[in-house]
Amino acid sequence: MSRLFAFGCSFTNYRWSTWADCLALEFDYFENWGQSGGGNHYIFNSVMEADQRHQFGDGDTVIVCWTSFTRDDRYVNGRWHTLGNIFNCPIYELKYLKDHYDERGYLIRDLAYIKAVKTLLENRPGLTWRFLSMVELMARPTADDDVSLHRDVMRLYNDVLDSILPGYDKTVFLNNWPKPGVDSHPTPAEHLKYLDTVLPGWVTNQETRVKIAQESVNLNKDPRRSGMTQFRRL
Repeated sequence: MSRLFAFGCSFTNYRWSTWADCLALEFDYFENWGQSGGGNHYIFNSVMEADQRHQFGDGDTVIVCWTSFTRDDRYVNGRWHTLGNIFNCPIYELKYLKDHYDERGYLIRDLAYIKAVKTLLENRPGLTWRFLSMVELMARPTADDDVSLHRDVMRLYNDVLDSILPGYDKTVFLNNWPKPGVDSHPTPAEHLKYLDTVLPGWVTNQETRVKIAQESVNLNKDPRRSGMTQFRRL
């Protein structure tokens, strides 16, 4: 039996179909562990928990869509609280951010999470895995670039960064995202376009393509509508 496990933030699990849903019918079994607002700390923990529950192995496919590193996740009162970008979240006061946020530190933290997941997956025989990305973590230095922020950190983790496919910001959206005043999440059609760009040939089911096209035409942007898939977690 072929199994697909998807991990990420709202680009993975949202009120309408995402890249994960575009791939679902290609497999016999599908679980979506994405959670809106989730950061890489949450994503890392989700992968590890899912592996403990299901023992990833031969014939399985694991796809992780990493997100920006300016996020904090908290596990409180029996559930994950994933609030998205800390600079857009009202619970984080400016004084807290000034005292506790360090760009270099957050980058080091998240690259270590990604390396840990990469190490886990590449050491499972017969497992297929891919790393997608919502956005590029940080502009990578070039050979003659002496001004990139945290250049040493980026170069230390070159092999990890090389394993991450280009993000939506470098493929589907380019210079026109986010769009002010509207829901900036990719439409189902944009998710499919992203997959066709970074994982060409992965979506073969024509029923999926018809469904995604129809859903995009009739997209319901009512924020009260919830279509997120929920699984029992720790």
